[in-house]
Amino acid sequence: MKLEITLITSFILLFSNNIYSYNINNGCENKLNNGLINEAILEAKKIENQYDSNFCLGKALYRSSDYLNAANAFATSEPLAELPVDQMFSLLYQGISLRDNGSYQDAIKVFTKGFETAKLGNSKYMQMEQRFLNQSGQTYLILKDSQNALDSFTKAARLSANDDERASNFEGLAKSYAIDNQYDSAIEFSVKASNTYQRIGDLGKYADMEINKAKYYFKAGNTELSIKTLESLESFAKKNGGTYYEAKALIEQGSIYNQLGNTDLGSAKSKQGIALAKQIGANDLITN
Repeated sequence: MKLEITLITSFILLFSNNIYSYNINNGCENKLNNGLINEAILEAKKIENQYDSNFCLGKALYRSSDYLNAANAFATSEPLAELPVDQMFSLLYQGISLRDNGSYQDAIKVFTKGFETAKLGNSKYMQMEQRFLNQSGQTYLILKDSQNALDSFTKAARLSANDDERASNFEGLAKSYAIDNQYDSAIEFSVKASNTYQRIGDLGKYADMEINKAKYYFKAGNTELSIKTLESLESFAKKNGGTYYEAKALIEQGSIYNQLGNTDLGSAKSKQGIALAKQIGANDLITN
């Protein structure tokens, strides 16, 4: 979820043809762009415009992992917004901050408020409607609330304006169906998500979805396709210099072979993957 904060740039580009009042060239933003988070916090407090001050303070606090105070800063900025787009930005990042603080129900309430606010624009802010629905879905996934997640991602998918949005919603739908053990549907949407991520060049997301797809195949009882998917990813990663995912694909193959009782091959695949992971310092993949 922490990566969501980087969406602020794309959101500003998204609304480049709409009117918003937030000044992205303030001193706080300049410090953030240079990775100077503590200095950004100080600069935010110097900004005369109170919306800009609190909004950028929220961004800086979020970057420092102080999610609760970030949420409070965004909440303070919201009623100070001069225009609907500014208000929606505040609600979006307030919700994300609350979620990353573990306040999931509060986050959902804020995302719902944001969605209702966007709807008042009579289709003018459809992309923001989509974003609030997607973020609600992401939060429901954390709560393992598959039905509300499915509802959110289904509605968000209908509003998707580009492949980035479509891929994210397809991924959400796949994960939602998987929670309910509906693996045929999970496979269907993981294929859609994987293909879309590959088309837009997001190879990290593509690889993650291929691994998820392999897991869904295995749980659906299709061992052959599960292993083939991982072998294909291993080959793809190797050709494209993706050592991390080459290692991960090998480790996942090892896990499957071990579950099938072929412990010799399972151990060999796992050791091969772990060796690669150690070479690149991918400690999250090293389990032994």
